[in-house]
Amino acid sequence: MTTALSPARAAEPAPADDPAGTPGVGGPSLAAARPDPDDLDPRRALREVARWQRGDRDAARFPYRAVLGHYRAVGKNAIGEEVLTALRAVEPAPAQAAEPAARLLGDWLPQVVDGRQGDYDSYLGSPVYASLTEAGARTQEVLTALLADVVEIESAALADVPAGLARTRAAVRALTAVAGLPAAYGTAAAPGAADEVADLVRAAAEAVAAARDAVPAGVLRAVELTLTPTTRSHDEQMFIRVIQIFEAVFSAVGRAVQVATEAVAAGQTDLARGLLEGATRQVAGTSGVFRVLTTMPKDAFAVIRANTDGRSAVQSRSYRTVERSCPTLHLTVQRGDLPADGLRSAMRELDTAWCAMKRTHWGITVKIIGAVRGTGGTAGAAYLREAAEARLFPALD
Repeated sequence: MTTALSPARAAEPAPADDPAGTPGVGGPSLAAARPDPDDLDPRRALREVARWQRGDRDAARFPYRAVLGHYRAVGKNAIGEEVLTALRAVEPAPAQAAEPAARLLGDWLPQVVDGRQGDYDSYLGSPVYASLTEAGARTQEVLTALLADVVEIESAALADVPAGLARTRAAVRALTAVAGLPAAYGTAAAPGAADEVADLVRAAAEAVAAARDAVPAGVLRAVELTLTPTTRSHDEQMFIRVIQIFEAVFSAVGRAVQVATEAVAAGQTDLARGLLEGATRQVAGTSGVFRVLTTMPKDAFAVIRANTDGRSAVQSRSYRTVERSCPTLHLTVQRGDLPADGLRSAMRELDTAWCAMKRTHWGITVKIIGAVRGTGGTAGAAYLREAAEARLFPALD
């Protein structure tokens, strides 16, 4: 393994990325601005991966920390070929194939070996979250873990950039709502307080600790591993977590609509109505997440857009599942000879919440990027405006 231990090609800086700036909103991440010297150099990651390959290849002992430390210090788009080659050769011992640790490693690897050719799923670590769902993880647990991470990342940078107060406060409120924490967490550190930064950092730490106490260790671990920004931008960390949150919501809504369709076919309209009402609450709950997203500076999004070609939300299968499943549900309701007034009301409410979410997304996009193209080469705000007008149940009325 001597080749793997030799120095890798020097990482190339990501376009428009300034790791010398002040960490926090509009600047580099803490991992990029104040990295461990061993994280900047790829040799530690190469050395630890090589040692793991020579050993028993126990998936539970894979050196995630060394690999992620390097990725977050330099940005995924600047990872050298030696690191990518070493990771592409990773494979747990055959006897472990059915074990959770081996499944997690197998799900995680596509996220770190895609280089600059990644897609939407590898950008978000979608296979990891799909496995969480299959293993029985609840959507609320995943959302709680993701928002707790946002709060922790944002509050850690507050000492450097007090301008991050608005984002941190919005993130704490969103976490409080999703995790069902006492309202005091969401109202602590009101603007203008004498020790506003210190109060908010303290409230954030308490909210994160309380929220994580209610989340299974496996979910927390999965969320911890699925943050591999393409750049060293602080804002991209938030951006990735927000998209992962929306993906979790889309997946839950898609499942609810599909199960509701089956329930209607079986004559269980009350069950179907309850599923749709739950889906509506989840969609409506994204308003707090949007408030976090609105704090992104235009320049920061320009950095992300320049580094994420090929990684666009238009590739979201979960989103398409929702919009493709709803007409089937409506057709099933029409064909059934059942009292469905309450069910139709639940369908209208879901439709209203879904369209409101899309209109909010469109409005935020106009504010942040204007008329320029979006991530992945989409038409940006123009595309979202058209999408916002498409209803889930166009024939309902």
